[in-house]
Amino acid sequence: MSYDDHMCEELVVEILSRLPTKSLLRFRSVSKSLYAVIGSPEFILLHTLRSPKKVMISHRCHKTAPAKYIYTLHSEAQMSSNNPYTGIPPAVRFPFTDYKIFGSCNGILCIHEYPKGDIHLWNPSIRRKVIIVHDHPLKLTFFYVARPVMLGFCFDPTIDDYKILMMHKPHAFVYTMKTHTWQAIASPPYYWFVSDSQCLLHGALHWLTKTDHYYNILTFHLSSEVFSTIELPEPSSITFQVTTIKGSLAAISSDPHAHSWIWVRNTAAASWSAAYKFDTNPFKETRMVLQIAPSEEFLCCRYFDEILVYKSETQSRVAELSDCSKMFDMNMCVESLGLLDMGTSWDQGSKENK
Repeated sequence: MSYDDHMCEELVVEILSRLPTKSLLRFRSVSKSLYAVIGSPEFILLHTLRSPKKVMISHRCHKTAPAKYIYTLHSEAQMSSNNPYTGIPPAVRFPFTDYKIFGSCNGILCIHEYPKGDIHLWNPSIRRKVIIVHDHPLKLTFFYVARPVMLGFCFDPTIDDYKILMMHKPHAFVYTMKTHTWQAIASPPYYWFVSDSQCLLHGALHWLTKTDHYYNILTFHLSSEVFSTIELPEPSSITFQVTTIKGSLAAISSDPHAHSWIWVRNTAAASWSAAYKFDTNPFKETRMVLQIAPSEEFLCCRYFDEILVYKSETQSRVAELSDCSKMFDMNMCVESLGLLDMGTSWDQGSKENK
């Protein structure tokens, strides 16, 4: 007997799209009709859009040899509590070592693993990973260093597919998931340096880049696959990261006097304004904002091994995270079924505690 004998498909989809991935994976074994609905691309996209955002904090444990990487997931409510580590699931082990997360989209992380140079897509919600074609063009055409200058990862709605951008001066390539192929594209403007962190806004990827003595923002438009640049706000003392704040492009900078700013750009006017100012004097050794994971209500600011949580509206500090293990990275993510029935499953160490 299928669900069609009891209720309409629209109602079933409405209920299922609000459930956690763990429940949906179990329900796939109930009937063929549920299996088909939950595994459909339309349902996976709907479920992703309705899933609440979480902050993923990666930890590197130095008490083990070799070092072990684990991660914890925190809801917005947990991030704003006095003890953000209370009530969260046990830490989960990463299926990678010596890695860098280069992008997060629809609950899927793009991970570059070195020294092998492999690129993986990893969904921590369902613990599935997909390795991208190993012999990519940069390995075939010229001497390849273990860490490329830039990787980008995003979902292109115009073709309903994920893209991976890889660039090493003077070459640039785009990989599409459905075709499993790399295509050469026109290289971006001249640069010396491109940051690891990226953000996706209005159909374009954004990075902080340096040309000679100047910093600016490099953009890559998904549909046209064309690069362009955006000037940073002035004064721009030392800029560390670009991100998004409530649907707007933002840049994080700091000055020698231990102050940090988050600048927000008005796209229509092509102008910047200082939306947030932080006094980082308690962190005199760092004096900089290294990374920010934005949400609608909170800003999670990482200062090396410390993470401070501020309310977006009042800019008041509401929580502080610190841990005996080294905080390695921080990313916004959602629960999703992305990569379902693709790649391989990785369940080892799924209940390892910190």
